Amino acid sequence: MKHSITLAVALLLASFPALARKDCPVAVVQNIQIQSNAVLYLQKGYPWRRLGALDEPGTRERLSALLAAQMAGKRVMVSYSDADYDCSSTNYGVSASLLRTYSD
Repeated sequence: MKHSITLAVALLLASFPALARKDCPVAVVQNIQIQSNAVLYLQKGYPWRRLGALDEPGTRERLSALLAAQMAGKRVMVSYSDADYDCSSTNYGVSASLLRTYSD
């Protein structure tokens, strides 16, 4: 029983980093730039940030969703795996981990 509790606590603590993320503000996409292998984007009212490298898993799918949202004038929210990520600073080095589109 004691091993089961210890294992459960260890698994719970190990899962916290996976849950940590930084959701940047929801806004429309003004510009998308592909520079070499990197995809950069600019949301209204915020600095340039990196969506990801074209050879990173999920970047092409996020780019497709970002392009569709930009064409439709819809808002998006982009998240980063690091909970300490600064959404208010230009960042060309850290890739996004999630992109959410909004229908309104």
